[in-house]
Amino acid sequence: MLRSWVLYILSLLGAFTFFLCYKMWFAWFVLILVVAILPLAIVVSFACSLFFQIHADAFRKVMKDEDTKITLTSRGLEFFPFARYSVKVILEEVMTGEQSMVKLLSQAETSDSIYIDTRHCGTYRLSAAKVRVYDMFGLFFIPKMLPIEGEVVVMPIPSIPEAIPDMSGFKAKGLRRSNQQNMEIYDIRDYVPGDPIKRIHWKLSAKKDSLMIKEAQEETYGHSRLYMPLTRNRDKLDRYLGEVLFTSRYFLEHDVEHKIRVIPPMHKDVSFDIASKEDLDRAIVSILHMPIPEEEET
Repeated sequence: MLRSWVLYILSLLGAFTFFLCYKMWFAWFVLILVVAILPLAIVVSFACSLFFQIHADAFRKVMKDEDTKITLTSRGLEFFPFARYSVKVILEEVMTGEQSMVKLLSQAETSDSIYIDTRHCGTYRLSAAKVRVYDMFGLFFIPKMLPIEGEVVVMPIPSIPEAIPDMSGFKAKGLRRSNQQNMEIYDIRDYVPGDPIKRIHWKLSAKKDSLMIKEAQEETYGHSRLYMPLTRNRDKLDRYLGEVLFTSRYFLEHDVEHKIRVIPPMHKDVSFDIASKEDLDRAIVSILHMPIPEEEET
């Protein structure tokens, strides 16, 4: 912008000098033309700011180490192809709260790209701090605040843990009453008025000399739990996420419902019930949106 003003002032001095030395209609025309650039620039910059919009194609999920970018596309400047704009975009990593400023200077009806660092899992949120719309000469600008928003979720890659769970260890934890009557497991209790006659254990009743009832039982299973600590060490966090993702899928393949318990440092843990692949996907996305608190000094 400073360069544009220097060039304009030099042009204005040249036009004025030409007018003083050559007082003819052409000198008048050149001087008026140069002076008219200022109001024309103001009008153009104001008009551009009225119609200018910018769109970000974010809101998507990508895999760790996958090349990805957010594209910003300007709109509304079809009639001002030489107008320019600058955008200061804030890129925030949600889990750690770290922010960086990305500055872009572009021309109307073009697209610019912001590349996302996907070396670590997490959620990257985009917002615009300032937008400046310039005239075609670069002399004036109109500041705007536009709701540029976007979000890229970098998903973990499943990784095999050191010890794969032995599914034979997930056996019944106890028995409970069942509504299904044709069960192989059942308990015996005394007859209570109102019990169905077909459930009477006649042979045992004859031995006990009192009516005994067969009550169907079924096995109950305890919740399997996966524990995942949250840490600001990104390499460790990527490994934890990958192992939890692999193990949770392993459980689902063996029809084992479970919980994922996330343990932030020095804070109460958060749990997610996992009964399907959709539950797992929602849980991982929710974890990638969780801020990691600083560890308190003890």
